[in-house]
Amino acid sequence: MPKILQAPRNIWCDVPVTQAGLLVDGDDYYRAFYSAAQQAQSHILLAGWQFDTDACLLRGEEARGATLPVTLLPFLDALCERNERLRICILAWDFHAVFALEREWMQELRFNWATNDRLTFLFDDKCADQGSHHQKFVVIDDRLSFLGGLDLCDHRWDDRAHKDPNPLRVSRGEPHKPFHDLQAYLTGPEVAGELTKLFVKRWEAAGGEPIAMHAGNAVVDVPKGAVELAASRVALSRTDPRGRPTEAEGCREICDLHLDAIARAERLIYVETQYFSSKEIGAALAKRLATGDARALDVVLVLNMQAETFKEEVAVGLAQAKVISDLRSAVAGTPHRLGIYYTVPCTPDGAEPERATYIHSKIMIVDDRFLTVGSANLTNRSTCLDTELNATFETDDAADALGRSITRARQSLIAEHLGVSNAEALNAGGLVEELNRLAERREGRLRIHPSPTERERKILEFIDPQQLPFDPDAMEDQDRDRSIFVGGLGALWRRLSESA
Repeated sequence: MPKILQAPRNIWCDVPVTQAGLLVDGDDYYRAFYSAAQQAQSHILLAGWQFDTDACLLRGEEARGATLPVTLLPFLDALCERNERLRICILAWDFHAVFALEREWMQELRFNWATNDRLTFLFDDKCADQGSHHQKFVVIDDRLSFLGGLDLCDHRWDDRAHKDPNPLRVSRGEPHKPFHDLQAYLTGPEVAGELTKLFVKRWEAAGGEPIAMHAGNAVVDVPKGAVELAASRVALSRTDPRGRPTEAEGCREICDLHLDAIARAERLIYVETQYFSSKEIGAALAKRLATGDARALDVVLVLNMQAETFKEEVAVGLAQAKVISDLRSAVAGTPHRLGIYYTVPCTPDGAEPERATYIHSKIMIVDDRFLTVGSANLTNRSTCLDTELNATFETDDAADALGRSITRARQSLIAEHLGVSNAEALNAGGLVEELNRLAERREGRLRIHPSPTERERKILEFIDPQQLPFDPDAMEDQDRDRSIFVGGLGALWRRLSESA
């Protein structure tokens, strides 16, 4: 069975790990970060798309029993006050004004003013024109790393029950939608060392002062609630159109990784993604589904029911509808089975929920021998323009320890989406048929995805969504004046500060 991981085509680095696994949803990740950060002796490095000073890390009984603050900035500041050797560096994308109403204002001032001198926040505006920094990772003492789709910010917390309503699922005192996401945890000095190099290069490129780090020896335990993976190695892959900060040329390892995984899939492809608008990956999957002489393939896609905002609908919603339409056409008349779903939360009376659970995760599992998870959506932007970071695990044999743990991870995710205790009875073969049966009868929380809707089909008759400027599929094909991501609020704030 040919390997999917192939250096250097779809791998940045392949390094040992001592422990690895998935933290499913913000409850488990935020708790794991809170616990691990308290063990830090030397440094905590945080890179992300978004941070909020008041993001609540612990809730309910756990918050009431905490000895340190439970919101992000007070917690990090308390760690520095407690440990005079600890250095904390936060690197956030310098977002464009189009996101201003969705973000906490004056963050550089909030994070850097009246906090410990060893806690430093920096906006990173050194991404490609029209692009964004979308990598989300944390390194603690060169011992423990987290990476995936979750940021430490408001409106991202939920637990795996996805109850609606849930009195703990609030941000700034207001309830927010049910929310599903994933974060990988990785232990070991080798993987932490590579991520530290990536962070430091980006930090210095963004104008940050050199980071003085000494040896740390944080205690690393398997996080509570983790879905463990029996891995001894992990491959890291990136998207970076400029190749910065580690190379001179751009890299699209994540895109090639997904293309190669689709091409080598033999019986099952399982995907969760916030958006699926990538022209290239959509075409590759459609081609694979149209190949009637290959072994019958089950393809499961868990997506959002609809775009969250009008901005999202224009930017990627129509392109996703086109991809879904093409996939449904490609599979017709073939032995392959395609299941496209969204998921709804758990209501107290069992009534049909009024809203879906928001899917923010980015994971692909192939044949229960390959699993990749990270920050990259299946969009044009994520495959060529934004900076992204994925972690991948692969084995030759789905029946070995790693393969069995990948199977358990997939079953755990499906069980969560169905709202059942386990999904071990749902085998890879015939999975779509069984999920379709459950979704059509509404036995559980999966629902058949409605796209393309009649409204979408009508719009697609006279608009090619791939020609819109919001999700470009090649940086050189776009007119800079059409960009929605040129400049950032951090630059505006610095300009105002300099003139004050």
